[in-house]
Amino acid sequence: MKKFAIFTILFLLCFYTGTGLFLPKTAILHAEENKESYGCILSHDVYLYAEENDTSGLFLIPYTYYVKVLNAGIEYCYVQYSTDEAPFQAVYGYCKTEELNFVDFTPNRPFLYYTLDVTYRLEDYPEVFQDGLVFSSVTLTYAYYGDYTVGSTTYCYVALDGKTGYLPKTMDISYELNEDYISGAGNENENANGSTAFPAGQMVLAVLLSLLALGVIYCLFRPKTAPTYEPLEEFEG
Repeated sequence: MKKFAIFTILFLLCFYTGTGLFLPKTAILHAEENKESYGCILSHDVYLYAEENDTSGLFLIPYTYYVKVLNAGIEYCYVQYSTDEAPFQAVYGYCKTEELNFVDFTPNRPFLYYTLDVTYRLEDYPEVFQDGLVFSSVTLTYAYYGDYTVGSTTYCYVALDGKTGYLPKTMDISYELNEDYISGAGNENENANGSTAFPAGQMVLAVLLSLLALGVIYCLFRPKTAPTYEPLEEFEG
C-alpha cells in the first residue's frame, strides 16, 4: 500500500511538471488547453521530413521561423509549415522533437513568406516555341520554402499552382530574420538561458504537489515512538 501511494504521488508530480510523459512541456499545456503550439527553429540544419525518419528530408526550415505543432511525439512532431494563402500553400511533415524550441505564445509571423521570380527564355525551349509567338520569355513566381542540398548542388523547395518541387539555386537568398523568439511576446516566457519558463500557475501547482508528497511520505515512514502515559497519583490508603 505504501509503495502504491508513493508511486501515485511521483506520477502526479511528473505529469503536472511536464516531465513524466517525456514531451515538451508547452506542447502538453497547449494540447490540454486546446491552444495552438509552435516550435521555433534556432538552428540552420533543421529539416522538415516527409516521414518519421531522417532520410526523407524535404527542405531546411528557414532559421528563426516556426512550425505549427499539430501532434507532439517523443522523437518526432507532426507539423505544419506555411499557410494556404496564394501563392503559398501549407506543407505538412515531421520535425525532430529535440530540434524544436517550444514557445508559450503565438508568433506574430511564424512562417517566412518569400517568393522567387524565375524568367524562362522561350527560345531555350524549342519544343514549345511556335512561329509567330509574341512573347520571347515568361516569368513565373514561385513560393519559396527552404533549401535542400544534394552533394555539391543546392536546390530550392518551391510551390506553384498547388504543386511542389525543386529548382536549382542560382543565387543567394537573403531574408529578414524573425525576432519573435527573443523579443516581444517571447520575453515574458523565457528564462536567462533562452528556454521556456514555467507559467506562474504551473510553478505554484508543482510546489504544492511537492509539499504534499513530502507530507505523505513523512506520515507513511515516520518512526514509531513508544506511547506516553500520564503518571499515576499515589494511592493513599
